[in-house]
Amino acid sequence: QLTSGLYGPIVVLEPGRKFDARTDHLEVVGWDGLEGNLLFNGDSVASPPIEMGAGEPHRLRFVNIGAAGPAIISLSRDTIVAEWRALAKDGADLPVEQARLRKARLFIVAGETYDFEFTPPQAGEYRLWAPTTRDPKGPRWSRRIIVH
Repeated sequence: QLTSGLYGPIVVLEPGRKFDARTDHLEVVGWDGLEGNLLFNGDSVASPPIEMGAGEPHRLRFVNIGAAGPAIISLSRDTIVAEWRALAKDGADLPVEQARLRKARLFIVAGETYDFEFTPPQAGEYRLWAPTTRDPKGPRWSRRIIVH
């Protein structure tokens, strides 16, 4: 069932914290089961764009619930890799010294979760993207981030 699409995330929050769909974004990596290609939120091609305001922090949560295989996810503007702040790993907040800005690239294997904060510095278009096959030059999933 897992490789045929029977999966989904559960977000557990600390008491008093609320999930805000406008600023909390969840990307679930799955597996199509037929060909072994990666899916993001059930799709292998694209997801609807995310709208953000410049200077406004957004939380990007990544869950790899696929049966096998890693995903390599990048966030970039044009050809330049953006930066994000690491916030949590496998549901636990990172210590302050580890919650630092870094290049927005992620290698995530089955069973892992990561949370990052992305605060776009200026208006424009960014793109989350990942190869969906083992061939890095093959098809890619992508999601536009439009910053106003």
